[in-house]
Amino acid sequence: MNIVFYAPSLFKNEKSEFDNFIVETFFLFVQQNPENRFIIITDKRPEEQFSFHANSDIVVVKLTPKNALLKKLWWDVRLPGILKKLKAELFISVDNICSLTISIPQCIIVGDRERIKGANVKKAQLLIVTDKLTKKELTEKYKIPGEKISVIYPSANKMYEVINSEEKDGIKNKYCDGKEFFLYNSNFSDPKDFVTLLKSFSHFKKRQQSGFKLLLTTASNPFFEKSLAGYKYRNDVSFINTKDKKTLALITASAYTVVLPFNRNEEFMAALNALRSGVPVISIKDSVISEVAGDAVLYAETGTIKDIGEKMMQVYTDEDVRFRLIEKGKQAAAIYTYEKAAELLRQSISKVLQ
Repeated sequence: MNIVFYAPSLFKNEKSEFDNFIVETFFLFVQQNPENRFIIITDKRPEEQFSFHANSDIVVVKLTPKNALLKKLWWDVRLPGILKKLKAELFISVDNICSLTISIPQCIIVGDRERIKGANVKKAQLLIVTDKLTKKELTEKYKIPGEKISVIYPSANKMYEVINSEEKDGIKNKYCDGKEFFLYNSNFSDPKDFVTLLKSFSHFKKRQQSGFKLLLTTASNPFFEKSLAGYKYRNDVSFINTKDKKTLALITASAYTVVLPFNRNEEFMAALNALRSGVPVISIKDSVISEVAGDAVLYAETGTIKDIGEKMMQVYTDEDVRFRLIEKGKQAAAIYTYEKAAELLRQSISKVLQ
């Protein structure tokens, strides 16, 4: 069978954690299914050292136009022609979209449920999502059967792992004057969430007169800088804007606790990376994180500023709780692997092709 995989910028240097998960899972899927031929449509040739499997090829095309009309023409006119030449029998897209004019089975790997349109949801034979909440929202919003959507939970990046005390001390000395720190290792989709996090940190600092810092692995901006200008503990808050994955992994593994109190898809991957690194995670009740982590994460039941601050204080004052979270977190992260995701992808696609 000829399976065509559409992944724009697959080989770009800077990948999100979701992109990395898709790449790792897909290439395992290719490796585990040697009886099929896989054709990757992308916009950039890989570096010379990139190794392809014998059953895979690459087709380089220009990125789909940003203009709405030209984009529609690309998907509904040009793409069908490409697929016909490739003798495609299954088309997989990771761009939250599919073609409305081709007759072969199509699968969309949904990275952002806010971007996908109803026509694509209904046209695709299979939707792959990374959590049950997204599945629930799509089935209810577009009145489609649940069997059409498969949940494949992502796994932590293998680069994230437990590190030794010496490595942790090196990170703390470099970024926070040797002090322990809470970490927010995701991105703010709503800038006001930054203010919420600052207020929760203030609650902790007022209750525990400690030298703890708050680090954020995201870029600063004028709104953040203005919010910090009059903030009492501004000297204890630092932004670390680096794209180096190894550095981000070391910072995560050195954190005292990772605080992810907003129900965002980005935080899902950030939490798994922290758990794999042996770092406790604070989240909120009924979040996407709770789907995979269960009691391996400490939840702020109400999600209020005070509640989040209290949970930061609890993990600081109760070593037994912190140790339990670390051990359960590592066990929870170990359940989700690229290998398992690749197998679930195979099973989901097999049902479509029956």
